Amino acid sequence: MRLPRFALCTLVFFAGLCATALAAAQPATHTPAPTPDPLTLEQALDRAARNRPELTAFGADLDAAGLKLKHAGLPPNPEMGVEWDNLGGNLPDGDSRETTVSLSQPVEIGGKPLARKKKGQAEMLQLHSGRTVAWLDIAAEVRLAFLEVLNARERLALQAEAGKIAAQLAEITREQVAAGKIAGTEETRAEARKAETMAETQKLKRLLAEAELNLAVVLGEPDSAGVTAKERLTSEIPIPDQQTLLAAVKDAPLLALRRSETRLAASNLSLEQTRAWPDPTVSVAVRDVPSEDARAVALGISIPLPLFQRNQAAVAEAGALARKAKANEAAAARSLQTELIKAHTVLVAADREARTLRTEVLTKATEAAEATREGFRAGKFRYSDVLDASQFLMTIKGRYLDALLDLNRAAIALDRLLGKPAIPGAGVSEKPAPSSLHRSTP
Repeated sequence: MRLPRFALCTLVFFAGLCATALAAAQPATHTPAPTPDPLTLEQALDRAARNRPELTAFGADLDAAGLKLKHAGLPPNPEMGVEWDNLGGNLPDGDSRETTVSLSQPVEIGGKPLARKKKGQAEMLQLHSGRTVAWLDIAAEVRLAFLEVLNARERLALQAEAGKIAAQLAEITREQVAAGKIAGTEETRAEARKAETMAETQKLKRLLAEAELNLAVVLGEPDSAGVTAKERLTSEIPIPDQQTLLAAVKDAPLLALRRSETRLAASNLSLEQTRAWPDPTVSVAVRDVPSEDARAVALGISIPLPLFQRNQAAVAEAGALARKAKANEAAAARSLQTELIKAHTVLVAADREARTLRTEVLTKATEAAEATREGFRAGKFRYSDVLDASQFLMTIKGRYLDALLDLNRAAIALDRLLGKPAIPGAGVSEKPAPSSLHRSTP
């Protein structure tokens, strides 16, 4: 039986409509966004150096200070004056209007141009030192955020191991209950423990996401789709000698900043002292006398008499600021020495703890946990025994991660005090020094 042509076309039309409706009813599939490549620490520092507005602000200040220094030696502007005499009034017959054109030039004495140049150089030095210290704070912040991402990932890996152990124990417990060797309540405990580890895993995933978001913010990329860190926690960091560290205090950027502030205050005092000398003014004038068809030239000099104002207040204020800057420099030297000793002490203690846990405790705890699990499988131990052994192993591994975290934090604090790393791209002589997180690998 052949269908009429109209019925066939109608059938094809409705089939097309149904296919279109079914395609629209299906949920749209979204292509997942590509996962960004993990960053190395050097890449993270490079991004922070480009993105952080603090360094951009210092760059603008340095440009302004450079222009100020460039023009510091210029003399004051001359002054031109025009004077008209005999414009009106009760004047004798024959008097005519006279015009006088004068040019006056203040002459700086007391070394004012040189003092301004020295102050400008001191300002440039202070800004360079301030930018270096600001970068060290940014670098320490970036490295700590980077470290938190590595730590969160290690915690998540450790929790995954705990989850695997909990699943194994739940399976062994189920077999033991089925064989009638232990009570059914042990299976309930094992399943509860397994569920607890799953919940803790979700929590640690959230903490890892928060750490990665914080890293993006620290890098100056808060709108980034995702920033994650490469590598692993460093477990071996060379311990410098304390006396060597104390000898390096004099070259620390934090102390160099205080020295530059002392130099700036001293140069400002010198400048204010030169301003106690009043500047004379030399003038030359040409007077035009139309009635006589003549011109007259006059020379003059004016000298302010420093009888009352000799810039006393500004000199006294600048002297007080110079003494304050000197005291701040001495206080900074003592504080820096104390911070170095403290960071070195923490570094040594954390290194010893990490080495002890790694070489003496972790191996034995791992062997004990494995032996207890095998004994539990053979019916020689209770579930509580194997649970205690497993929890002890996880606790020791957590303590080991805490020790590594303290070790790396102390190394970051020490590097900040010593001026490491340098600003990326600051020049051949200022290449970043190897950071503590890369001195060795686990």
